[in-house]
Amino acid sequence: MWDSDGKEYIDFTAGIAVNCLGHADEGVATALAQQAGLLSHTSNLFHTEPASTLARKLVNSAPFAERVFFCNSGTEANEAALKFSRKYAKMQAENAGLSVEEAATQTVSFKNGFHGRTMGALALTWKEQYRTPFAPLVPGNSFAIYGDLESASKVIVKGKTCAVFVEPVQGEGGIYPADAEFLRGLRKLCDDAGALLVYDEVQCGLGRTGKIWGHQLVTGAEPDMLSVAKPLANGLPIGVVMMKQKV
Repeated sequence: MWDSDGKEYIDFTAGIAVNCLGHADEGVATALAQQAGLLSHTSNLFHTEPASTLARKLVNSAPFAERVFFCNSGTEANEAALKFSRKYAKMQAENAGLSVEEAATQTVSFKNGFHGRTMGALALTWKEQYRTPFAPLVPGNSFAIYGDLESASKVIVKGKTCAVFVEPVQGEGGIYPADAEFLRGLRKLCDDAGALLVYDEVQCGLGRTGKIWGHQLVTGAEPDMLSVAKPLANGLPIGVVMMKQKV
């Protein structure tokens, strides 16, 4: 890359892990030009062939996934997952003969985790520098220690916790992979509490761990939802929540 003075740079940031195919990739440029000549935007009121094709490919890439929700970014994907979690908990409460007010609404995330900067996603994010300027945030989130099941078990509460958000590999927190015992343990804690397990794979997904999804390095720890964005469109705004049919 070159700046306005002609100075040359090698880009090792890739738009904060977004431009996985680099800049001016011929295949990407061709696809964009072809689509721009056909149809640019229809909103989510209509189905399109490219969206349906992508949804099918995403679902086929992860055995747990049955449905796909499209949005515009990673933070929107996590915001949507938070909303899906609360809506699912209210549906479960109604099915159990409880009032909507009795439904679980609280969430759990982990120290040093990053999930975005919109108000809901920011409430899940650890770093005080991001949180403090916008306080008070959405209430009801508790932080556990990443990799520590005992810490997680203290804040995942049946009837209170609707979802647990975790990165299979922490990105901004320092590139820390979760071990198999931790992810399997979270799966069991969520099952016992009736909470949804949400994997944020915005940074670690789409092949960056050697598997298409980071959690696939571990068996027996599939999520209920998974958020993805960043490299999915090599710089264009796109986010996705993949989810089980029950959600």
